[in-house]
Amino acid sequence: MHNFTDHLNEINRQYHDYNKLYLCLDKTGQLIQISYTNNELVEVPLTGWINMEQVGTYLQNYQRMFCMDPNRLDCFFDMNKATAIVPISWLRLTRKRQKGIVNGFIYMRQAYQGIMPRRKPISIRPSEEEKGLFDIIDGNSTYFVAKQIGIKSLPVNCSASLY
Repeated sequence: MHNFTDHLNEINRQYHDYNKLYLCLDKTGQLIQISYTNNELVEVPLTGWINMEQVGTYLQNYQRMFCMDPNRLDCFFDMNKATAIVPISWLRLTRKRQKGIVNGFIYMRQAYQGIMPRRKPISIRPSEEEKGLFDIIDGNSTYFVAKQIGIKSLPVNCSASLY
C-alpha cells in the first residue's frame, strides 16, 4: 500500500488540476478503490473495487495519460542557442500572484500537450541580496509551477549574465 501511496502523491504533484486522487481500502483490506475530489470538494470514485495488481496498472496508465514528465523540458519550453539550463535552486521568486499561478498550471499543461506554443525561457538577473543566486524578472509563476511538478532545472534567457 505504501508504494501506491507514493505513486499517488507523485501523480497529485504532477497533475495539478486541483482534483486530487485518493485510495480507499475496503473492510477486508484486499481491494482498493481510486477516487478523486472534484471542484465542489466531493469525493467521486474513479474505479470500482479493484485488486492490488490492477491498482498499480491503473495508476501507471493514469500518470501516462494525464501527468506531465518533469524531465521533459523540451515539451514545456521553447529553447534555442541563447538559452541556458540552470538548477531551480539558483533562482528566487520576486513576486507570487495566485491568478498567475493558476494560469501557469494551465499554460504549462497546454504547452506540454502541444495545444499552445511552448513557454519562453524565464528572464533573470543576478541577485543583489544573495551572491550566486538569481532573481526572476519574468516567469515567477512558471518557476512556481515547475517547482510544484518536480522540475529540477529551468531554461533561462542568457541575455542576463550568469556569472
